Amino acid sequence: MSDVFTMLEQDHRTVETLLEQLAESEEGSEREQLVAKLTASLRLHMEFEEGEIYPRLAEVDGEMEQEAEVEHGLARDGLSKLTELAAAPGFGAAVEMLKAGIGHHVEEEEQEAFPALRNSCDEDTVRQLGQELMQRKAQAGTLADELENASKDALLAMAEQVGIEGRSSMTKAELIEQLTTASGGLGTA
Repeated sequence: MSDVFTMLEQDHRTVETLLEQLAESEEGSEREQLVAKLTASLRLHMEFEEGEIYPRLAEVDGEMEQEAEVEHGLARDGLSKLTELAAAPGFGAAVEMLKAGIGHHVEEEEQEAFPALRNSCDEDTVRQLGQELMQRKAQAGTLADELENASKDALLAMAEQVGIEGRSSMTKAELIEQLTTASGGLGTA
């Protein structure tokens, strides 16, 4: 089933890619842009999870929700360190620490939290959450870049979320165009 959780998992892949790029980056403007992109992407993702997903997770497993909140706090600390050390020695170590923490968090979400939530949420709620996530990304200006970097499967999942007809026969470019158009109307839905 394509759902908000699939979209959040796509966010995880994006963050992993950005962290790999940062690990290989050289000091300078490209590194600073990557840190800014990672920070914007992670902040939106974490704010969405904390506001929309974690309250539901607390109802299913309070301990898992508390641990996820703590891990988000650690990720925020890691992002601050990346920004602070972008032009200083120790940047690589900060990237590795953030990668390890996020890797642990992602594994728990994808293996435990998201499956539990998929079982506890009805289809309308999952669809509504997916539309809300896309709307927030569109408002933040991160959706277009994300769509360009997403796999066709991820684009198909998002297209299903917003009810795009004929999506299975569309090319990647057509899916991006339709999703971009649909996201403009999400704020008014």
